[in-house]
Amino acid sequence: MSQPTIPDALRSRAGAIPRAECLCDGDAIATYGETADAVTDLAARLAGAGVEPGDHVCLIGENRAEWVLAFLACLQLGAVVVPLNIRLGHDELARQMALCAPRAVIATGVCEPIAARAPATARRLRLERDARRSVFAVRRAAASAALPPPDAPALVSFTSGTTGAPKGAVISHGALGRAAALYGRLLGTDEDTSTLVLVPLFHNTGFVDQVAHMIAVGGRIDVLSEFRVASALAALRRRPASYLIGVPSIVRLLMLDPGADDVFTRCRILAYGGSPMPPAWIRELHGRWPSLAPYNIYGLTEFTSLSHALEPGDAIRRADSVGRPVEGVRQQVGEDGEVLLAGPTRMLRYLRNEAATRRAFDGEWLRTGDQGSIDADGYLTLHGRAADVIVRGGEKIHAGQVEAALATVPSVAEAVVVGVPDDVLQERVAACVIERDTGRFDAAETRAALCGALADYALPERYLIVDELPRNGAGKVDRAAVRAALVKAAQ
Repeated sequence: MSQPTIPDALRSRAGAIPRAECLCDGDAIATYGETADAVTDLAARLAGAGVEPGDHVCLIGENRAEWVLAFLACLQLGAVVVPLNIRLGHDELARQMALCAPRAVIATGVCEPIAARAPATARRLRLERDARRSVFAVRRAAASAALPPPDAPALVSFTSGTTGAPKGAVISHGALGRAAALYGRLLGTDEDTSTLVLVPLFHNTGFVDQVAHMIAVGGRIDVLSEFRVASALAALRRRPASYLIGVPSIVRLLMLDPGADDVFTRCRILAYGGSPMPPAWIRELHGRWPSLAPYNIYGLTEFTSLSHALEPGDAIRRADSVGRPVEGVRQQVGEDGEVLLAGPTRMLRYLRNEAATRRAFDGEWLRTGDQGSIDADGYLTLHGRAADVIVRGGEKIHAGQVEAALATVPSVAEAVVVGVPDDVLQERVAACVIERDTGRFDAAETRAALCGALADYALPERYLIVDELPRNGAGKVDRAAVRAALVKAAQ
């Protein structure tokens, strides 16, 4: 089935619903007509700066309307936009920019020093907000132009790097447009849907699951400069969102706040992914807000963010699963237990990394790096990434299963389980824990509570109580940093 690209969809929505709200940032609100005009103007300004279709353009900035407009302008022009993770170290960002060899680097606000690390051949462009308007001032008349074809590269999305050095996945316009439309059909979103972007826009959850998705269905995008529970609650009180998506830790932080009802009683759809949602949290969501429809979303950067979904009717009954493949996706498990996927939203390749591309591709299939199993009804259950398997004395332990068991302990708000080095057993099971306000964590009581749920060799032998968990720019737990903290604490 042919799907419109995101530039196609924006142009169509601007013609059909020009006065509908499209993009909000604080008190600034732009309609679809205003957004389309600003994007067209900005695309022309990029072309005037020497950017041509096919050129790479690095985008560096905080969650602001300017970022969204620049992203859409690059797509419309046919340039290959490269959203960069501003939470990375400057040296790593410099390496990524060097790999991209960009024609231009767009920086917003405080991120200009990062842009200074770009290759000398790249034009450095600054986006400024016009104080007289809610979006950029349109400096020239909007001109019609041919839009890029579906098979052209649209963007380079760097993997989150939780298991190694990030790689740049090249995503086509067709894959991006199809993923956005799939979200609309899966979740039943439409022109009446609104979302608040709680995650960094540079992550695919931001620019695929929310920005591109809302453009595809004609919904409203509201951006939050940086996630904090208080600021998220304030934004949602000002403009309630009917659709939210984020990693489970963000959902949990909102659930635990006294103002949680302000979020979830007015929300219709809650999607979560990026890491397992403990079944205990899902049951609590269902018990407190029964009208909320929870969707477990599974996907990868290399598959344009979406490949599987566990729908609300299965949220509790099949909480151990990430669901079944979405439209057009096929799955299988290899002999080594690795999940393989095929479908039209698979990346084109890794940027300038033929060796990594060959390792990832097996004909039409993508090797995901996730271990899993598929039951007779087609539900996929993940057993963790290959890198998350702890080997203790020859016994293999999946960290996600231990984390799910810890989530049932009343005194645990969140826990991350890793293997720490051991001279005799190779690894031992250890956990970083955030305590819940309702009770103080006790290691002995926790061990007793988990004895019936886990094998004896899977029980954590070491705990570290922390106020917060280290995370990467995508909001996922940095397991390497957790492991280092546990090792340091034991010294």
